[in-house]
Amino acid sequence: MSKKQIHSLKIKIIFLLSFLIISVSVILSIIYIQNLNILVSSNITLFSKTMMQKEEKELQNKIDLAYNVLNMYYKKTTPTYIEEAVKKELNSHQDQLFNQLNNIYNIYKNKESTKKLQSRLKEVVKYARYSNNGYFWINDMNYKMIMHPIKPEYNKQTFIKTPLVPFVKLGVNTLKEKNKNSIFIKYKFYNPTTKKYEFKISLVRIFKPFNWVIGTGRYLSDVTPYIQQQALKDIQAFRYGENGYFWINDMNYKMIMHPIKPEYNSKVFINSIEVPFVSLGIDSLIKCKKDFTIIKYKFYNPSTKKYEDKLSVVKMFKPWGWVIGTGVYLDNINRSIKKVEENKYKEQSNFILKIILISCFIIVFILISAYYLTDKFIVMPMLLLSDEKKYFEEISQIDFLTNILNRRAFYQEIEKCFSYAKRNNLSVSVMMLDIDFFKKVNDTYGHEAGDKVLQTLSKIIQEIIREEDIFGRLGGEEFGLCVLNSNTDILYKIAQKIRFSVEKKNIIYKDKVIKITISIGAYNLDPNLEDFQEAFNKADKALYKAKETGRNKVELYK
Repeated sequence: MSKKQIHSLKIKIIFLLSFLIISVSVILSIIYIQNLNILVSSNITLFSKTMMQKEEKELQNKIDLAYNVLNMYYKKTTPTYIEEAVKKELNSHQDQLFNQLNNIYNIYKNKESTKKLQSRLKEVVKYARYSNNGYFWINDMNYKMIMHPIKPEYNKQTFIKTPLVPFVKLGVNTLKEKNKNSIFIKYKFYNPTTKKYEFKISLVRIFKPFNWVIGTGRYLSDVTPYIQQQALKDIQAFRYGENGYFWINDMNYKMIMHPIKPEYNSKVFINSIEVPFVSLGIDSLIKCKKDFTIIKYKFYNPSTKKYEDKLSVVKMFKPWGWVIGTGVYLDNINRSIKKVEENKYKEQSNFILKIILISCFIIVFILISAYYLTDKFIVMPMLLLSDEKKYFEEISQIDFLTNILNRRAFYQEIEKCFSYAKRNNLSVSVMMLDIDFFKKVNDTYGHEAGDKVLQTLSKIIQEIIREEDIFGRLGGEEFGLCVLNSNTDILYKIAQKIRFSVEKKNIIYKDKVIKITISIGAYNLDPNLEDFQEAFNKADKALYKAKETGRNKVELYK
């Protein structure tokens, strides 16, 4: 075969091999891109679903916390509890009045006539008030009304057989029968607030210097609204994260309490575009026939100043016919999904680039080999450079059991926090937290139960604190917490909220309920004057005092 024929054959071989390699590379690239697109789409869908489930679970946990607060107040509205609370309140207010009357009597008994002194004392009783509408009246042991501040037409009248004014006769007769100086009586009387005759408990007590019967009372029906208002104040003050809060409406679409938009209170929102979550929540509760439901809607986000998707959980509190709700904007999830998508496509681009480079090297190698067809040809080495991810540093900073910072990493973060606070002239608060009688948990239920307790405590605290707060396990059952830019009042409220949440938590382990409490030592400092080690020493002293004085409490270092 001539050189010309050999050269022509080589060209044909080179062309054929190049065409085959390019064709295979293109086909493999198309298959890879299609499969990677499917994988990316699947991962984003799974990520989105996982994030939504996580948000729903966190919202349910937070709504349960607020629900438990309402339930705690509701237990105070049982008839027995109300009667005891009313008696205790009446006794306290009457003690204060009698101390005042006795003091005045002792001062003027030798200086004024009996008539003038009585007139002075009646004026004191007449204008004595408590709890907005609480008042006192005076009658004698002969059933005669001496002074009634609300019904002056009763004055100087005798009430022996008067069903509409039963408290005079009932009080005098009971004092005589029991032969006591003070007694509680229960009867029905007209309530001007509800415009009905309702049960009232009164405390009548003899003022011995003039043998007066001084009484005061309270309608039992007035207590529940008062307790409900206290419950609303507590829920209104609850906050979590940057802008998390709770609202309460009733099943008639009326807003009872909205902490951010007080102008919504007492308004009815049926099919409202501006406030859609009220009717959406109620309609969903009615439709699903459950105590709680999850709704999604658009609402104004003050952070972005746009109407954005929001996810909310609403739960019915049946005893009072209330619906309590809380929500979170989904912009964080959307941003996270976008970031995941960008990272996935970036990884796709890098991988395709590597495939192209490898293909080019292979093609060049085959072209050269086919052209020279010699044994002296040396295969060119191809080096693939890949980015190796480093996980060991991150792992070394995490406590394997609770998945929070370990002792070393915690103190490293604290040093950074104190440096930042000192540069920006910010205050810093530190806490030392310790589980009470943790050894008893291990001895009673085993070390696996102890691990469950440590993990549950970590989750409770992580749900309460902010993202910027520093939280770590210092060893055993001892934890540390650092709160930036706070004060003593905020520090105490956070500590009490953590302590209360832990105390109320039921930890389930193998069908057994484990209850724990924690002791907390806390200290608020100026990082310009003190270092972090000194601050934690003071917090540790406060923790020691909390344990020495009974445990399950918060002590501030003073």
